[in-house]
This record gives sequence, C-alpha cells and structure tokens, in this order.
Amino acid sequence: MELITRQLCLTQHVGTRDILFGGQMLAWADIAASLWCRLLTSSNQLITVHMSDIDFVKPVRVGECVEFFGEGYHIGKSSITVYIVVKISAALVGETIEAFRYTTVMVSIDSKLKSLPFPIAIQNTGNYCPKTDKNPV
Repeated sequence: MELITRQLCLTQHVGTRDILFGGQMLAWADIAASLWCRLLTSSNQLITVHMSDIDFVKPVRVGECVEFFGEGYHIGKSSITVYIVVKISAALVGETIEAFRYTTVMVSIDSKLKSLPFPIAIQNTGNYCPKTDKNPV
C-alpha cells in the first residue's frame, strides 16, 4: 500500500452527529485518486468517469486524521482504474482503522475532451485490484 495523502476532519466537515459527511469523504477520495493517478501515469489531463464499490466502513469524527492509500491499479489504453483504502490514523497508539474503500476510473483526455491514449510503455500495466482479486478492465 502506498500513502497518497492525509486529511484532518474538522468541525466544518461533519453533520449533526459529529460524523464526517459522506460527500466530504467522496470529495477527498476523488482528490486522492486524482493525485495517485497523476503519479502513476505522469498525466495531468485526467477526469473522473466512474466511482464504485464505495464502502463506508467506520465513521470519522472531528479531530481524526484519515490517510488515503493506493492499494491496486490497472492502466489501460486511455483509462486507469485504482482501488483506494482510507484509514483513520491513531498516531498516539500506533494503529490504523479502515474507514472507507472504493474503486474509481479516470480517463486521460485532450483539450476537446476526447480520450487520449497513454504512452504504450505504461498501457496494460499495474497490479491486481484487491476488492475483486482480478485486473479491472
């Protein structure tokens, strides 16, 4: 697993039960996936086209730090599928607890919003997607 980024849950991120809004987690998740996809493909011309297998495993509360980890990916001709796991970091006790996981697909595009192939050297590369235990298409 590769650490991508961290976020701190603040009071403006929570609802009436002092639990992180799901929409806020999805926004952070989209940013984390974008960062990792850019790193894996060396492209800054990516857009999100799909999110799936979204599981809210444990609520995040004010003051907790969440860490986004890249766990699996597959690079196709012009798309990249990534599997991300989010953990609540309990740094003081040295443990983490899974809070959220998801799969997302991003596509490389040109200035006219048409799909743009990745360099052949990185097409059809990556490791398995742990959630499905097979390479995503």
